Amino acid sequence: MTTQLLRTLLATTLLTLAACQPSAGNGGLAQGINQAQKGLQKASEEMENARQEIAEAQHKLDTENMSLGDSRPGLPKAEVTPAGELLVDGKPVAMTPAQKALGLAYRTQLQGVASDGIAIGMEGARLGIDAAAAALKGLMNGDGGQAAGKQAEAVARERIQPQVARLCARLPALLQAQQAWAAAQPEFRPYATMDQSDVDDCKDKGIVNL
Repeated sequence: MTTQLLRTLLATTLLTLAACQPSAGNGGLAQGINQAQKGLQKASEEMENARQEIAEAQHKLDTENMSLGDSRPGLPKAEVTPAGELLVDGKPVAMTPAQKALGLAYRTQLQGVASDGIAIGMEGARLGIDAAAAALKGLMNGDGGQAAGKQAEAVARERIQPQVARLCARLPALLQAQQAWAAAQPEFRPYATMDQSDVDDCKDKGIVNL
């Protein structure tokens, strides 16, 4: 739910930015400003809804089971509980205290990555709204939107890249926790699909694919 919400919000802000681009002729400019104002208002409303839903998502990360491998065909649904217990197809898997400790360590690392991902999505949406507002102001002042676009790009690098770097820095510990649990828990191994290439992709390209 949270991922879809953020995609929708980002799409709204991108449409707003597109509407802020200069149009040929005074009539086109007026129409662009009008469209941008409507889009910016819609994006702001969606942002407020997003804040509420993401607060709920953060709470669920702390208190509810986390899904493992829903999108992997041929495997039953698996979850890890807040206590580190493994559920497969809704049924608890027999675990020793040591295995539960490893499951909890993995969940803790996964939770940190998920929280960082949510924060990056929200920051991206905020940047989109800020950029749209700046571009709209430029149009209304007769300055055009190009300068605002360049400034938004610089701000995005300044604000987003450190957050992405922090998320990527979590991945080695997540991989280590996954490997340790998989080595001790045969039932978890089919769901332990993260490997070193995921860590490298995040570090080199900012891509997270878990």
